Amino acid sequence: HPVRPMTASTTHGSTQRFTAARVRQDFLDFFAQRGHAIVPSSPVFPKDDPTLLFTNAGMNQFKDVFLGTGTRPYKRAADTQKCIRVSGKHNDLEEVGVDTYHHTFFEMLGNWSFGDYFKEDAITWAWTLLTEVWGLPKDRLWVTVFGGDENDGLPADVDAERIWLQKAGVYPKRVLRFGRKANFWEMGETGPCGPCTEIHFDRGGPGTNPMDGADPKHGVNTDDPRFKERFIELWNNVFMEFNRLDDGRLAKLPAQSVDTGMGFERILSVLQGKRSNYDTDLFTPIFARIEELSGR
Repeated sequence: HPVRPMTASTTHGSTQRFTAARVRQDFLDFFAQRGHAIVPSSPVFPKDDPTLLFTNAGMNQFKDVFLGTGTRPYKRAADTQKCIRVSGKHNDLEEVGVDTYHHTFFEMLGNWSFGDYFKEDAITWAWTLLTEVWGLPKDRLWVTVFGGDENDGLPADVDAERIWLQKAGVYPKRVLRFGRKANFWEMGETGPCGPCTEIHFDRGGPGTNPMDGADPKHGVNTDDPRFKERFIELWNNVFMEFNRLDDGRLAKLPAQSVDTGMGFERILSVLQGKRSNYDTDLFTPIFARIEELSGR
């Protein structure tokens, strides 16, 4: 598995080739071709969920389906969801302005399976879209899987790990295990949840080692702010299997489902070869207009 030395450029991406409009449509078309209903973004203020102040993920509008209390006329769906994260379990407010890839308001690209396909299709499709359709270099991508949790009595997700290795063909040293904090997704203190597998991108830089991602001190999921700008999470694939009850226990959901979310602004910056989300064509026209109006 050859790896190329890191350079100052992250990818050979371009704003002309990967415009915001095209990337958004690429995602929806990819999953429409695989039998997904393309659904509208739900309101940013949840109408029927007292557990949330704002819509914080694409799966919010499907919470009843995961719990088995509601249905839809389709088993597969995809959309781009408008999200706000300023409070509660998923609070990005303190990160905005500190780094280049967190936002209080952002778009989340997502695809779902409601008791239909599960881990294998979710994983292989994600890999196909990133590496074959969009052409991201495989030696810049890192994968994380759930390493188990003793308190919840959950084992490591060896199934997801096996699929990454055998079906997607990911280099074994690029598949990393993490605990509940990083690889067990929950929408809030209660509700649908499950182990997840995430795809991270290494922005690299001059003189950096392509295998740094496995280093716990300055690799993927590091707490060191000096390296968070380098390894960014792009896409989270959640395997919805449980419901977190009020007393903290996990109950099995009626069906095994898939809930994925990819940061639109993040994938755009990677595809356009930018070091910051704010340098993409999603934001630059807004800044240009402000400068025009302000004269500064």
